[in-house]
Amino acid sequence: MTKTSKKHKYLSMLPLWILFILIGAITAEAATYYVATTGNDAHVCTTAQTITTPKRTIKSGITCLKPGDKLYIRAGTYTEQIDLQGPNKTGTAGYYITIAGYPGEKPTVRYSEGTYGYGVIKARGNRGWLIFDNLILDGGLSGNGTGWQIRDGNHDFILRNLEIKNFRYNGVYVDGANNVQILNCKIHHQVSVDVNRWYGIYYHHGANGVIEGNEIYNNPGGGIHAYPGTISNLIIRGNRIYYNNTMTTSSVGGIIVFRGSTNGVTQTISGVQIYNNVVYKNSIYGGTSGAIRVSSGAAGTKVWNNTVYGNKGWGIQIELNTTTDTVVQNNIVFANTSGQITNAGTRTILNANSTTDPRFVNAAAGDFNLQLSSPAIDKGVILSLVKVDIRKYPRPKRLSQDIGAYEVQ
Repeated sequence: MTKTSKKHKYLSMLPLWILFILIGAITAEAATYYVATTGNDAHVCTTAQTITTPKRTIKSGITCLKPGDKLYIRAGTYTEQIDLQGPNKTGTAGYYITIAGYPGEKPTVRYSEGTYGYGVIKARGNRGWLIFDNLILDGGLSGNGTGWQIRDGNHDFILRNLEIKNFRYNGVYVDGANNVQILNCKIHHQVSVDVNRWYGIYYHHGANGVIEGNEIYNNPGGGIHAYPGTISNLIIRGNRIYYNNTMTTSSVGGIIVFRGSTNGVTQTISGVQIYNNVVYKNSIYGGTSGAIRVSSGAAGTKVWNNTVYGNKGWGIQIELNTTTDTVVQNNIVFANTSGQITNAGTRTILNANSTTDPRFVNAAAGDFNLQLSSPAIDKGVILSLVKVDIRKYPRPKRLSQDIGAYEVQ
């Protein structure tokens, strides 16, 4: 190689070296901070902070955070609010701020400020790229804490591995927030303090939401309430939703998708996907609403590969002729008290569902795997968007997809 060609080679590689240097600098700036009940808020914010020099309060730990940073909270109970709004903390695109329980520990954050407050996490407005992980969020022993409200321009929130319980009103309320993911959480036992219905998750309006892998149970009004819109591209998949709706006044059991109006303006709901969920025993202690209900003008809702069992009321309801282009396929719908599937929608696609005994392994114990003799095996249609089952096992295993949330392996 000549000297000239070598020179050109090195020059051509220069932008790549610059990129590596910049990436290294950004990575070096990200820091991990710690909070512990034995800590000391006098410890200064420094990237050299270690697990042996934690802050004492979450409030003090938050003051250290910049985009890309993590705050680990050690085991124990913290009776304070996680406030990102006061100090105006937010992540930036690709650089999430993470607030999490320390690995192997699961701290409790218990906070109750009374009626219609901000809740245990105060982070409303145009802030985003935030991750909340491995925490117990508790409304308090008296149930006076307001549930978490993700709203008013929030975006790019990830909630994962959380336990959310004992809140007045809803567990999680999404109102005017986009790109919100609620993953692998337990959301249960919110508190009924009045005649209104309160839910595990109330998805009021937003776009590109994902509700996946959660256990949602024993909430007074219902499991997941998607209403009134505008809602687009909401995915509800892989959840176990049970024993919700303990109020006789409630018309929401497991999952409802229901278009409504705001200030007299009719909203839209489109592109909701509901699949690989197990929805069972809802409303048995309260009202009469069943498992999955799509109504009042929702458009293009997909209801695929769900297991719907033993709910009080209908299994799957498609209501009103204004509800259009709903697709109901590959669902096991069995032993629901009012009936299995009812359809009053327009242009509904309804096929490859099973309403006879599917031969579960042990429904009484909550095991909805299929016995090898199940008539639901290989009887579904192949759906290109449903590539795995509720456990993330691949579909189909054999000739065609199994009906229901579980694919026999």
